[in-house]
Amino acid sequence: MSILTGRDGEMRFQGVRIAKCREFSIEVDRDALDCSVLGSNDREYTEGMRGATGSTTVLYDEDDPGTIDLVNSIFSDSRGGQQIGLILNTSTNRGLSFRALTTRVGTPVRVGEVTACSVSFQVTGPFDGGF
Repeated sequence: MSILTGRDGEMRFQGVRIAKCREFSIEVDRDALDCSVLGSNDREYTEGMRGATGSTTVLYDEDDPGTIDLVNSIFSDSRGGQQIGLILNTSTNRGLSFRALTTRVGTPVRVGEVTACSVSFQVTGPFDGGF
């Protein structure tokens, strides 16, 4: 079994590879619903709804259509979200694919530094597979 590094991964937005993705992350959680009943001595739980949020940092490149579309997606009124793929291993294409709504875009510009845009997203609906 091999250990993966960031070199093995990539991010895709609407099926297009983001050329200069510095990092991405995703947090998936599931509610634990209390289903304990009167007279019980111990609490019992059942699985509730799943939700996920994530973020990425991309280097702004006007010649990369994937980056431009991702950064501008905050202005989209797409009700169903847009397709995002977080690929951990490009040789096997293993990763997560899902629809998400862009919730935040930040573009700080500093003298002498590359412009890096931070993008946050909220997953909507089910995942199209797991890792």
